[in-house]
Amino acid sequence: MNYKSEEKFLDKIEICLKENGCQTWREVIPDLCIDWKMPYRVDLIFYRNDLGYIGVEGKNINTLRGAKKISCAIDQINIKYRNQTYFKGNLISRWCIVAPYDVDWMSKEALDLIKTFLKNFLNTRYNISMMEFIEGNKKFNYDYINIDPYTKKSLTIGGKKHE
Repeated sequence: MNYKSEEKFLDKIEICLKENGCQTWREVIPDLCIDWKMPYRVDLIFYRNDLGYIGVEGKNINTLRGAKKISCAIDQINIKYRNQTYFKGNLISRWCIVAPYDVDWMSKEALDLIKTFLKNFLNTRYNISMMEFIEGNKKFNYDYINIDPYTKKSLTIGGKKHE
């Protein structure tokens, strides 16, 4: 899927999260950065009682050169966001990178290999989760989010059919 901007992509994810009982916040400034002239801003943080707080860094990629954007997301999470507190003292223990991984110029098999590699690399090396947003289509009429699918830390949010 191609999105015109990272903001529009995150808008779709935020709608899915809200439809599934999550509270969401965009462009969240960490507690210690609030008075800074140029504060850090986390793209999206969401919360649900059974999940706790989860931080998300979004990137809009559509080519293999998107690896540079993923690298920047890793640095943002590890250098700027991970050791900060949010909403007056809350640490966020789970961080995710989300990007529109489904592209029409690559075979499903190649895409699955890239996603598997990326998921394992992010988890093993950086303790960062990979979030996938799966938009409904003719085959299944609902949006959902997968975080670290096929792992012990796997989490699915959504699956509610559209009216």
